[in-house]
Amino acid sequence: MNSSIRLGLICFGLLIINCTDKKKNKVISKDTTHYCINTVLKHDDSLGAIRNHACKRISLASTIEQYVNALNRLDFNACPENFHTAFKNHAKAWTKMGEFTTQYSNLRGEMHDLFDSIETTKDSLTFKPLLKAIWNTWADVEASKINNF
Repeated sequence: MNSSIRLGLICFGLLIINCTDKKKNKVISKDTTHYCINTVLKHDDSLGAIRNHACKRISLASTIEQYVNALNRLDFNACPENFHTAFKNHAKAWTKMGEFTTQYSNLRGEMHDLFDSIETTKDSLTFKPLLKAIWNTWADVEASKINNF
């Protein structure tokens, strides 16, 4: 085998190694990464629409729990680690909000209306940082998406 072919094979091998998910030993292409991110975001959009209205029928805490459980079932296998980590942190922020809202189990309505209502209660000092954490972790999800495109 001549040296240019050997060099080409070595470069190809290095390219494959650099495009491999180290944990799963699968080749992850840029197209696959983009597809994974876009798929997760589309699912989150659908789940968010359901979440926003589910609390008209069930408690806010139960609604949030269902939403987080659905997020945790999404397939992140082909997504970059930083995107997956950002999304896990976002789900954790929602979990904390869900735990807090157990004390408002009698409230029903669209989620954002309920949040506006809670924001005016004596618990607003606890509620506001939890809501801010949700928005901050979503900003991290968006930033990791941009960094991977």
